[in-house]
Amino acid sequence: MVKLVATLGTSPGGVFETYMNLKSGNYGGEPVDIKEVYIIRTSDKAVELAWKLVKAIFVCCGGKEVEIADIPLPINDIATKEDYEIFRKGLQGKISKGDYVDFTGGRKAMSVAAAINAIRNSAYVVTTIIPQNEYNRIQNLIKQLKEEEIEEAGKGKCVNKEKFCELVSKDARTILLT
Repeated sequence: MVKLVATLGTSPGGVFETYMNLKSGNYGGEPVDIKEVYIIRTSDKAVELAWKLVKAIFVCCGGKEVEIADIPLPINDIATKEDYEIFRKGLQGKISKGDYVDFTGGRKAMSVAAAINAIRNSAYVVTTIIPQNEYNRIQNLIKQLKEEEIEEAGKGKCVNKEKFCELVSKDARTILLT
């Protein structure tokens, strides 16, 4: 069973964009039948917000058929070598041969840990590019969300499909690196 293992930073749409691009074959390869998505993240409040929005995006915008696992690690950020080691070890056992590992979200150190782990486990490495103007647009939309919308999103509810699907870039492209 193939899964997508993705690092998450503060931009929630990237995980969904990668999932949809892999599923549709819009990455330069054959469509991938992904059954599970593992989201590896820190425990930072801004990343927690992104996780809540990811859940709503999957429910609202076309990812209901996939299981999503939240894997928060006991660090707020990667600011030291020790933080990096906690993150790196948190990936162990999560990536299997043939999985797809998306290192788009989060700190560069998260990306390095994810890519190294993917290569060691014979998984595919992918990244999704979101144009800067789209990234800025999405960040502005997130700032406009109301607290109650965010809380409902955190419960995996689609309270406003149009609003949550606007957090996904239509211009994102996924690149298969290995």
